[in-house]
Amino acid sequence: MRELARVRAQAAKLRRRPAADEAVELLEDVLLLVDALRIECAGLQQRCSELEADRRRSDEGMQKLLDALPGPIVTTDACGTILDANRAACLLLARSRAKLTNDLLLHFAEDREQFTSVIRELPLVESHQLPHARFRPKDRAPVDTAVTVVRDPRIESPQWLWVFAPHTNCCISASSGTIERRARSSVG
Repeated sequence: MRELARVRAQAAKLRRRPAADEAVELLEDVLLLVDALRIECAGLQQRCSELEADRRRSDEGMQKLLDALPGPIVTTDACGTILDANRAACLLLARSRAKLTNDLLLHFAEDREQFTSVIRELPLVESHQLPHARFRPKDRAPVDTAVTVVRDPRIESPQWLWVFAPHTNCCISASSGTIERRARSSVG
């Protein structure tokens, strides 16, 4: 701002000289353009602030929706670092959202080779299915689950939603926060 004031003062000095009419006119046009750009920038900054507030409200709404879902959903980056987890995922993995955030989902996978293979394939596909995976929550018995991994369409940078579904012999009760084992039904 100081530099702009200095340029305006120099333009005022040039106006007093009769031989510098064209230069003064050009300088005044440039100053008008700078003023117009400043007004445009202020408008764009205001619009950016409005869009950021809208995005925050949308993110909060999405988080409420994810928390309301009975199935566990974990959001990771492309390396498997947990970025977020809904309430059911926190129950499944026996950790709070704060403790899960920035931890590796790999730490909960019993078959680390299978998990690493999925992580390597993620950049190449839009989704991946694991019909059977076993995750070991902290201080609990392992949980058998099916997992669908899909790219999060809401976000430009690669993030992945890990959607856990109960395997045929277990079911997660989000209301009580427990994992119930079901006996496999044998037909015939």
